[in-house]
Amino acid sequence: MSRGRARGAAIAAAVVLAIAGCGGGGDGDNGGEGGNGGEGGATFADRLTVTSADERVAHGLQAGRYRLTWDADCRPTISLTPADGGEAAYSATPSLKFVVVNGLAAGLYFVDLEGDDCGDWEISLTSM
Repeated sequence: MSRGRARGAAIAAAVVLAIAGCGGGGDGDNGGEGGNGGEGGATFADRLTVTSADERVAHGLQAGRYRLTWDADCRPTISLTPADGGEAAYSATPSLKFVVVNGLAAGLYFVDLEGDDCGDWEISLTSM
């Protein structure tokens, strides 16, 4: 093998290893999203906004710590409940318009706001 071909083969091998190391291949379950974590092809976001029109819609969230902000015309109880059932990962009646949600596992969640006389509302989650 000539020096030029050997160099080309080494470069090609390095490119293949770099792409594989970045998760570019995916596992077939999540559309090639690499380390995005897939539950049946779900996309897991690092930010999300939910409104009163979105109640009981499951949303995918990446694992981590989130800043949760809310806007409503009442004093609500806010909860993040796994879509597959079980106890709420977060549930509180915050007195401030923002809170920090620690240690959220990746998965599909129902984001709910409940309270007396709550009309339209909005909740935003942003990864920290």
